[in-house]
Amino acid sequence: MRSSAMPELPEVEIAARHLRRWGVGRKVVAVEADDTRVLRPDRAASLRPLVGKRLVEVRRVGKNLLLAFAGGRGERVGAWSHLGMTGKWLLRDRGDEPPRWSRLRLALDDGRVLHYGDLRLFGRFRVVPGARFEELPELRGLGPDPLDEGIDVARLAERLGKAKRPIKVALLDQALIPGVGNIQASEALFRARIDPRREARSLTAAEVRRLADGVLSSVRETVARMEEDERREPGRDLAYVEEPGAPNPFAVYERAGERCPRCRKATIERVVLGGRSTYFCPRCQK
Repeated sequence: MRSSAMPELPEVEIAARHLRRWGVGRKVVAVEADDTRVLRPDRAASLRPLVGKRLVEVRRVGKNLLLAFAGGRGERVGAWSHLGMTGKWLLRDRGDEPPRWSRLRLALDDGRVLHYGDLRLFGRFRVVPGARFEELPELRGLGPDPLDEGIDVARLAERLGKAKRPIKVALLDQALIPGVGNIQASEALFRARIDPRREARSLTAAEVRRLADGVLSSVRETVARMEEDERREPGRDLAYVEEPGAPNPFAVYERAGERCPRCRKATIERVVLGGRSTYFCPRCQK
């Protein structure tokens, strides 16, 4: 499976589906973690409450993974996982060579091991007592999840109407549409035919609706493409587009200098907005 340069909503959604398929109903028999900043501010000892508990639920909220575990007497404990820039969850049999950059390991009672791999160590993993995820500061202020709850176009228009920032930068605000990152924002704006440099407050009601449709269609198609890749190559680890050998499945992302796939006349351009690379067609997105 191959996808974006870093985990955004589609990648985290696939990770949630993997964890449900691999681990729900299974008991954690051992935990092991390297002493890295993935566990900050905690250390490996903080993972002990997971041992002996059975994974009962995996949820995704934006780019956040929420894992709930239960013990034999009904006691619950949770775990919050954020994939950062290069994080991914991988499955191996016990005794197999661990995947490269494995930082955290949850051994299951079926002889398999859930590995959290992370090259750049920007991901996070934290035990949540009582699975009280509502207390997590990382979830406060997030807007409605677009994949689960859709996009309220009127609310989106109201929020954008107050923003002087370029629309591409505004879209990266997780309080607006959680889960949307650099790539999905560029792809959605291309689908909506909106110049990413425009002030967010300049968008018309019709453009906001096109943008909402662009976000949803891009996210849904990315998830569907990743699932189709997995059906064709079952068991293959997820690879991000900037990893060696991974093709680029996106329309404009990292395609500067290439012919626009829609108008076939202009070439894709790259600009930097809010410190992030942004790709667009100057003819289609006037």
